Amino acid sequence: MMRSHGMHDQPIETAVEAEAPTFGEAVNDAAVRLGVSPADLAIEILDPGRSADSSAGFRAVRIRARRRAPHAPPDGARPAPPGERRSDRYDRGDRGARGGREATYRRPEPIQYGPPPTPMDPEKITPEIVQVVRELAEGILDSMDFDASILAEKTSHGIRIGVDAGERDQYLIGKDGETLSALQHLLGRMIRAKMPDEAPPRVEVDVAGYRDRQIEKLRELARELMKEARDTGAEVSTEPLPASERRIVHLEVAESEGMETVTVGDGFYKRVVVRRATGQPK
Repeated sequence: MMRSHGMHDQPIETAVEAEAPTFGEAVNDAAVRLGVSPADLAIEILDPGRSADSSAGFRAVRIRARRRAPHAPPDGARPAPPGERRSDRYDRGDRGARGGREATYRRPEPIQYGPPPTPMDPEKITPEIVQVVRELAEGILDSMDFDASILAEKTSHGIRIGVDAGERDQYLIGKDGETLSALQHLLGRMIRAKMPDEAPPRVEVDVAGYRDRQIEKLRELARELMKEARDTGAEVSTEPLPASERRIVHLEVAESEGMETVTVGDGFYKRVVVRRATGQPK
């Protein structure tokens, strides 16, 4: 997660919160409202948002921004080359000195976003569609210079892409699966572009069984929490989890008689509380 720079080295100033479909657009909106260039902002991410390809559905990015201290490195988007929209890019690698503030700054033309598309009915997924998805995944990995084997198969809810890159698997998974999530998001966007006139299939990408291992860990966690709840009669909870991981805990507990779950908290990361079902003896 990106953190703001220089916020403790300057007097407290007015901060604004901005919400937009993408991080770059949120930065641009905050810059317009504060009357500065994006490069002059210190930014705190309040909610990283969720893509339209997410199984839990689209949610906008939300940030808090204020003017940064003059000597602090920039957090905002660097100026785009001629002909490129500012909302199309955000480069966190540009930390060098700047030759001065832009004379003018214009809000980018708004992009119209409709609701996320409903995934294709799994019954309509043909072998040809599976092959198209497989070829797109191969193209991504080829462009990344990864020599990997790819298995594509139809599942009960969509298409699963299994990747095996041998000793380089770790680079496709990334810290806490971040690179893997980005790879899945990119593939989903490419599928939507390839099939503009029909609902895209739901696609899950896994590398070296990473997702399967994470699912099993969550199931084991749910079993441990159920045992503790039974033994003590108290409510126990998980750490804050994203919706996709909370769902696994809910499903595991649902299969155990006499136990139930509830979700508590606000925002993207909420906790799952595991407890004895209402009416069960303590």
